[in-house]
Amino acid sequence: MKFLVPVFLFLSAFTACTSPEPQREFTGDKQFRTTDPSRLYFNNIRSTDYYRERKPGTRIDLYRHRKLSFKDDRPVLHPVIVNNWMKDEAYIFIEKNPYRNGWSDTLTIRWSQGDTLSGYYELPLGTRPAMYEFAGKIYGAMKDKQAMEVKTAKGNFVPILRDGKDRSTFQMVMRDYYKLTEVR
Repeated sequence: MKFLVPVFLFLSAFTACTSPEPQREFTGDKQFRTTDPSRLYFNNIRSTDYYRERKPGTRIDLYRHRKLSFKDDRPVLHPVIVNNWMKDEAYIFIEKNPYRNGWSDTLTIRWSQGDTLSGYYELPLGTRPAMYEFAGKIYGAMKDKQAMEVKTAKGNFVPILRDGKDRSTFQMVMRDYYKLTEVR
């Protein structure tokens, strides 16, 4: 019996001193990469501002901000954070609200700044890199205080993201996404 106590203590100390398993190597696109600290910060601090939804049969969490407007009287773009925690990745998706006049097939934003600068942002395909680029352009346009209009199903352009609440919610989601992926 006296022999077992030192053996047990030696084995306990030996197993406690083994080196931890190395973190698996990330092989995806850098702009989608998440780290353990950024995920912990998002899950423990920022996720309280979001509704979380998990699609059945997947291990992907969708985070929609609680202050998003779902009224159909004006067009609003909703950025959605998609956390694919099994692959250590997060994506930003753009959803459209149920605008009563309809949306064009290709999401087209016309922007202008002052009287001389203007242009278009288009989202023809809903791929992860395309949505990431598109959302970044919209976020940058808001920071530059550009006026934006979106193309409707009838082919005309109507103002978008002019409401202070819509703009601040979009910007907040983008900041949270950038902090989650440690891009900016």
